[in-house]
Amino acid sequence: MHPTTLPQFCTLRLAIVSGQVSVVIPARNDAAGLPQAVRTSRDQAGGHVAEVFICVGPSTDNTHEVAQRLAADFDSVHVIANPDGGISAGLNAGLEAATTPVLVRVDARCSLPPDYVAHALETMATTGAANVGAVQVPVGTAPMQISIARAMKHVAGSGAAAYRRGAEQSEVDTAFLGVYDVDVLRSLTGWDVTFARNEDAELNQRLRAAGHRVVLDPRLRVDYEPRTTLRGLARQYFDYGWWRRRMIAKHRVWRVRQLVAPIIVFGLSFSCVLAAAVTPWFLVVPAAYVTMLGGFGVVLGEEPTFGDRLRVPFALATMHCSWGTGFLVSAIRGIRRPKRLPPG
Repeated sequence: MHPTTLPQFCTLRLAIVSGQVSVVIPARNDAAGLPQAVRTSRDQAGGHVAEVFICVGPSTDNTHEVAQRLAADFDSVHVIANPDGGISAGLNAGLEAATTPVLVRVDARCSLPPDYVAHALETMATTGAANVGAVQVPVGTAPMQISIARAMKHVAGSGAAAYRRGAEQSEVDTAFLGVYDVDVLRSLTGWDVTFARNEDAELNQRLRAAGHRVVLDPRLRVDYEPRTTLRGLARQYFDYGWWRRRMIAKHRVWRVRQLVAPIIVFGLSFSCVLAAAVTPWFLVVPAAYVTMLGGFGVVLGEEPTFGDRLRVPFALATMHCSWGTGFLVSAIRGIRRPKRLPPG
């Protein structure tokens, strides 16, 4: 074990013995999914959850009323106002209120499996990790949402992201959600409130830079409901690309895979300009890209329908082009924050 992790290891062992963890759920326009997130957080095997904090941002639905009803129904559930509305600010409010050694970060649109916390605490104790993260499992109900979920699980959509494809326990750059050592989080002042997206990846970068470990536990599999429309998906992935470039600018750390989508956008745009100005033969580049996407639609697993084979290429193209455009626009404009803060 790394010598700097020994105090952390002892703290986490104490957490396992005492069975005390704090769940923090940032919520904004999440009235529909919030009750399920709270219920599955409370009903964890082993009774490890001592308190649940719902950090409610300004919402256009009745998220605040739903949160208040949940707090009235369960003594362990508490509501914290998050006037900033950002995910990072909400998480930091929960971190400040937490009274246990371990913080479990939960999304308001997620459902935790019943042994989620027990497995995470076990992994923290055996590895000395400051954060144990989960595997994101995209699922859908409506036809387009199902196709978007398939695209997110496809290698062409997830790339080398371990938290989308994790099959074995490993040390990673980042992971989905997270079960954190509270003392370590507080030593790093929690999440960066200037990040509207990629806040977990940015925090995990600082954790690792400080000598701590981020470990993916494949037993922690959490369903995630993706956007239901291509328009919503485009807005989400534009923001992902924008804030990933912001993270690279802050930490000066990047991976080759993060340049794939910007290269696709630049290549498609430049080839179209050359086709108009020089020769139509340059259209072979976008034609090849479209053919590749069509091929991905054909080789989908999990018994896709004919509709899936048609919709998934559109979802993949939306993800690539929106992420790449967000990255490039962010690079051109610098690191100014977008005027629009995403609603979820």
